[in-house]
Amino acid sequence: MQNRRPAPFNVVAADTMGTTWALPEGAIARLGKGSVDQGDIKVSPDGTYFAVGTLMGLWWYDVASMSPISLWETKRGMVNSIDFSHDGKWIIIDTSDDVTKVLDVQSGECITQMEGLDAFGGLACSSNGKWIATAAMQGVVKVLDIHSGKCIAQMDRGAHEFQSNDIFQLEFSPDGKLLAATAGNPKLYSNDELLNPNTEGMQTYVWHPATGEPIVKFAGRNFVFSPDSRLLAGAAADETSDDAHRVDSCVSVWDVTTGKRAAHFSAHTDSVEDITFSPCGKFLVSSSRDKSLRVWDLAEGVEKKVYTNSETDWGLPFYSPEGKLLTAIFRYENATWTIDICSVEPGEKLQTIELLAGSVGAMWFFRCPQLAVAYALSSKRTDGKTQTFPALCEPHFPWPYPKVAWLDNQTLVSTRNYPGIELWNVIKKYPRETLLEDKNIYTYTVLPSGKILGTRLHNETKVWDASNPDEPVAEFTAPKEPSEWVRHEVFAPTGDQIAAGSREGTVYVWNFQNPEEPTLLTGHTDYVTSLAFSPDGKRLVSGARDDTTRLWDVASGEQIAPLPLDEPRCTEGIAFSPCGKMIAGGMDDEIRLWCAEELTTLRTIPQPENNRRTYALTFSPCGKYLVSGTWWQRGMEKMAIRVWEVETGENIHTFWGHTTDVQSLDFSPDGTFLASGADDGTILLWDVKSFIDV
Repeated sequence: MQNRRPAPFNVVAADTMGTTWALPEGAIARLGKGSVDQGDIKVSPDGTYFAVGTLMGLWWYDVASMSPISLWETKRGMVNSIDFSHDGKWIIIDTSDDVTKVLDVQSGECITQMEGLDAFGGLACSSNGKWIATAAMQGVVKVLDIHSGKCIAQMDRGAHEFQSNDIFQLEFSPDGKLLAATAGNPKLYSNDELLNPNTEGMQTYVWHPATGEPIVKFAGRNFVFSPDSRLLAGAAADETSDDAHRVDSCVSVWDVTTGKRAAHFSAHTDSVEDITFSPCGKFLVSSSRDKSLRVWDLAEGVEKKVYTNSETDWGLPFYSPEGKLLTAIFRYENATWTIDICSVEPGEKLQTIELLAGSVGAMWFFRCPQLAVAYALSSKRTDGKTQTFPALCEPHFPWPYPKVAWLDNQTLVSTRNYPGIELWNVIKKYPRETLLEDKNIYTYTVLPSGKILGTRLHNETKVWDASNPDEPVAEFTAPKEPSEWVRHEVFAPTGDQIAAGSREGTVYVWNFQNPEEPTLLTGHTDYVTSLAFSPDGKRLVSGARDDTTRLWDVASGEQIAPLPLDEPRCTEGIAFSPCGKMIAGGMDDEIRLWCAEELTTLRTIPQPENNRRTYALTFSPCGKYLVSGTWWQRGMEKMAIRVWEVETGENIHTFWGHTTDVQSLDFSPDGTFLASGADDGTILLWDVKSFIDV
């Protein structure tokens, strides 16, 4: 197969990490590669490269070195589904804006662009290079002409009162003549009423792609085609079990030329996780949670060999080009993921790949286990030694966004994919240290003293001091359902309290000296959307979907007053000025500034018609400037981060960079830099020296 190296767009030769690739104007660095939570990862057909579709763009990586080699689609980003053509000549991408593109790998040229296909559930390219299969949010699978976008067929899934929208796997057979998919068919509820009591559970379908005609349907998952496309095997349930107690502990093999089951193996005692055919197609290998790996003789319909392991699961079995059976075993220990590449017989460990938990590299391997196979085959190491990859240790940020705050002028703090809190060296643009690395942290604060506190609000909650992680600062119990927390829990700047809002409108404030008796702030009647303490921690301001914004006395738990509004509206973002004398509120079409002492409106700042939703807010350390970040609206390419002069309400500068909602903003202590965190899974660092008086 021809080696098709991706066109090297946006590469900065001196920057091997990609932190300065395709930076927007005014930004000095990008931390993070973008969220893959709604994205996709695929290895090229020749196993040489892999592509990562993220919300900020399409990254290309070299498998052997695990280093970035190109960055595409940065204008809009939002890449959620990708696939390669069978020969690796094209890559097909689908975005959250419902745009599907066929791109030439070597030139980056757009061969075809289609809109409105709805491929959010996944896409696949046929081996003949003529068709694209798409899975829509509603669970509808279609086949389209790759050049025109014309729908060739819609796949028949039979009559369902409620159609599943969960497509977990979508693939063409190797010869391109068949299409298979697994649909979730989950139970659906409305007000605790089960709407589909006769759900089939997870089903795998095989169709004729040109007509949509079904060939095979069975209760199973994790399917794989044989090399000659004649057979399809999948994890299946014991036929005697009902849906409520279903465990896919069997392996079913179907002859898709006849539509009949050719074999059914039931020796496993727990869920079958991975299946693969031998290169010759005569044998089938399955691994299970019962810690066994079994080799099946398809011609005889019997088990040929069984391998057991008392310590761990067998992982992902695969064959080397020489026909040797190998396996990739994923293990987690001491905040580190390791992947052991082993020969099944004689049971030797050939190499170990080590990845820090919560790193972007660990996420890639977890989301695309075939990447471990590609790396093992590319490196061909057999010495059993452990290898680590610094380029893969950059944190993967959690959904919905990375929260940012500055520790000092050279150090940025951020959340990361659990566990821990990340410290960044801003000068080197690289992770410096992980704090609370064995704690699941969702919310944190940097206190004026430099102390960092972190927590994850849950039923049983502990607050940790990052400098003394052995004993929690406080422990308290959060109310259980039906009270559901929103993500606007905040620490007081005094470091002795935390507040959180509920969907019902109640605001809870815990004092660490008496954490078992929270103060309840009652008055809101709907979902609390925003919270902020005053700098002295004595007052709290809250916004909610009951279209009111309220100021509270924390010590007494009494409302001081509702803040004035021209009309009822929801305040989605809120911030106190550093001196505590002013409150800023972000709404759908304006920013409102209130006097925190007189409780009057100082001014309103209308937002531009095409970029109105302003929810992230922060004041500069001097208090003279306010920065706001916008949320995405249809038709927008980049989100605006606007710098306002507080005294006049003048917009003195606008940065454009993130591809979706800006959620977190913070100035460096000296006011020269601004950090922004967004739902696209990146942090951008901005130089503001030339626009503000510091």
